Amino acid sequence: MATKPGIEERNLRFERLRESMSSDGLDALILAGKGHWWTGRGYFRYLTDFHLWAHDGAILMPLAGEPMLTLTSGAVAEMIAENGWISDVTGDPKIVVEIARAMKRKGLTRGKVGIAGYSQTMGVGTYEILANSLPNVDFVNADHVMDRVRAIKSPLEIEQNRELWVLAKAAMERFVEVLESGRTQAELAAEACKVVLAGGGRDLLVFFNGDIPGEKIVSLDGLVDYHMEITGPSGHWCELNVTCAYRDPTPLELKLMETELRAYDEIRKQAKPGVRLSELTSTLEQVYIEDGWKLAEKQSPHHDIHGQGMDAIEWPLWGNLDTAQDAVLEEGMTFSFHARRNIEPFAGFTHIDENIVVTANGAERFSVPWDLRWREMP
Repeated sequence: MATKPGIEERNLRFERLRESMSSDGLDALILAGKGHWWTGRGYFRYLTDFHLWAHDGAILMPLAGEPMLTLTSGAVAEMIAENGWISDVTGDPKIVVEIARAMKRKGLTRGKVGIAGYSQTMGVGTYEILANSLPNVDFVNADHVMDRVRAIKSPLEIEQNRELWVLAKAAMERFVEVLESGRTQAELAAEACKVVLAGGGRDLLVFFNGDIPGEKIVSLDGLVDYHMEITGPSGHWCELNVTCAYRDPTPLELKLMETELRAYDEIRKQAKPGVRLSELTSTLEQVYIEDGWKLAEKQSPHHDIHGQGMDAIEWPLWGNLDTAQDAVLEEGMTFSFHARRNIEPFAGFTHIDENIVVTANGAERFSVPWDLRWREMP
């Protein structure tokens, strides 16, 4: 089980968030959240240490004074209050009405108030109600205010990530242990999922040879690729991959594997505070070229590297997608790494998937001593 954060960790998170708010001249911050991935659930976990499995909600964080929280479920709001991080809670389907009331009660009827979750979480109609209720407040997009705080993990969060990877590796080893012909993909995947759930994990996203595990019977006569992404008991998230080989790799596959492992080594050495994400992927491509590969003109839409947080991926995200956001590395940032390139001629696929933490001396792997090469099976 993960180390439980206490009041000291809560106070540290509140303090860091308020410093970020102050630097943007905010009098308060509203954090919009929904109980599923990528839509602010991590905001709730970060500020309450409570896993929001459902419901819409919002947190009002004033620059000074106690925060308040409202959810569409009063019962769940009370459960969060019992956890002790935010005790001023309400439950009402009209979330934004409760937030407006709280702002008036706290004297936040003028000034500048940020909204975290502005871009993807808070609905247009919800925002209009809020703005109309408080016409003298200047509401602004403040996604970055929370992003830059969450991107740098506390020492306790880094320890929780290490604990999470112990659980993740145990789940993947269980998959390899039970892998046999004649069983369905779903049955085999379930064996690994049981380990995660028994260890206090929450959400699971798994792929069997690139597909959602189903009723297809497994035949062990080639490559079996199993990919797992989990939310651990601390709310943090990770992804890991294992490829079990029931045939010998081809010479090109072996060469490609060594290229990607060498590139990963070079990138981890380079990933120190002050370096940009874009510089890391330039190193990736340089190693491919040095090893004699020709980069294909068309590359797959893909994030090479992205922030790793409490609700799946988070800022910053870097790759050849419209959502790419280059950023300067800082100590304590954690990332999911799965950078690769399409090459010519086609040489097959390898699959590095794991998480790293940026330190003053370069990036450290959370998964050590996990072997990133294919497992050569009997």
